[in-house]
Amino acid sequence: MKVAELRHAAGQPVGEYTRRESSVHYGRTKLMAIVFSQELARRLAGTGGSAVCCDSGFDTTGLGRELPFAGLLEKTLRGLRIGDPRRGAGTITRLATDDTLASGGYYSVRDAQPLDCPKSGRGAEIQRRLLDETARLR
Repeated sequence: MKVAELRHAAGQPVGEYTRRESSVHYGRTKLMAIVFSQELARRLAGTGGSAVCCDSGFDTTGLGRELPFAGLLEKTLRGLRIGDPRRGAGTITRLATDDTLASGGYYSVRDAQPLDCPKSGRGAEIQRRLLDETARLR
């Protein structure tokens, strides 16, 4: 991923985009959250602070509400008790409070098991560049 792509995905105006493109932007920002937290953890090393992140799994949150079938899908999923955002609250609380979890870790909300950062976001250089670029956007 190039710095220009990071800048574009990090919040600079993207203009109009289609429903399909919104999924690409969503996926990219999820990746950036993982990459950002791993670099932040590296910068916090030795300070007593830490940073972790998690894959929240599938939640029925209203994302994608512009899709023509969104209302019916949400109603169906809620009826089947699939995608309830409250499901992961315990794990998210654990990630925020459990000092035994490694700073810089990326965890599954289902069971707090460690996950690998996606390949395109691995490596100290890309992680450093993302955090530096994000800081410049302030």
